[in-house]
Amino acid sequence: MERNGSLVPRIAIPAALRQKRAVTSGLPHIFLVAVLLSASTVFAEKPPAKSAKVAVAEHMKEELGVNEFTTPGIELILQSLRDLHPVVYEDVARAVPRQPPSNRAQLALSTGGVIADGFLAVVAEKQSRLEAIGRSLLSHAKGLGVADYVTRHAKSILERAAKKEWDAVRSELIGTQRDVEKGMMALKDEEIAHLVALGGWWRGLEVASAIIAESYTPARARLLVQPAMISYFADRVQTLHPNLKKRALFVSIEKSLAEVRALAVNEQQTPPTQEAVKKIHAIAKAMNTEISSGEE
Repeated sequence: MERNGSLVPRIAIPAALRQKRAVTSGLPHIFLVAVLLSASTVFAEKPPAKSAKVAVAEHMKEELGVNEFTTPGIELILQSLRDLHPVVYEDVARAVPRQPPSNRAQLALSTGGVIADGFLAVVAEKQSRLEAIGRSLLSHAKGLGVADYVTRHAKSILERAAKKEWDAVRSELIGTQRDVEKGMMALKDEEIAHLVALGGWWRGLEVASAIIAESYTPARARLLVQPAMISYFADRVQTLHPNLKKRALFVSIEKSLAEVRALAVNEQQTPPTQEAVKKIHAIAKAMNTEISSGEE
């Protein structure tokens, strides 16, 4: 999986985004986590011809804002977590939110974080934590209107985890990914899709930066260099409804994205130092605490 000195898979980037950004480095899926949705991620230089049905489906995804940034493939997420081994679960685990936020936008952000917690538990093979995470995720999914797309897989995931059939659990997650995408497409709510992804990204960044800071190497730190991802989410925050954008939580998100960019991205394209990684972790942790606080 290593290309050009990093553990970053090459990913097709939407033309509109290519026009917006000047920096075009690779996009790591560090625990991107973010979403049990499906991706139309393309790895081939020349993708195969698409059928009319596939083309229509992809056009619908584009219209609804469903793309490789909002919906990274679970296989890539799991691989990226394995690339960061060893993971000491107790060092990066957290108590999942018991009460989902009542505000829909904050609920979407919190949902992404809970999904990230689920990915972490699966990769660390912590069966005892999956039930609590599953309950929290179901509560969040009900609030977003996609509970049906989660519950149909939840029982199988828990049963297989109890038997420690982790390969089967991962396969079930991939199946869940396809079904939840259907739910997000049915919602026709672009802002929510982006916020779920952003919430997952923040939690994933907290976990990844903690692991990298503890066992620092420049190669591992390079995984945090995500200029396109940061630009994408910054653009999405800019396009939120004005009433939403002026809330304290989203003011913090915009400020924190800029701070992470300043620490992780530089003109020399060198990886962040260990001290910078620790600062990134502190920012991400504070952001996730604010997201899950329920005060917004």
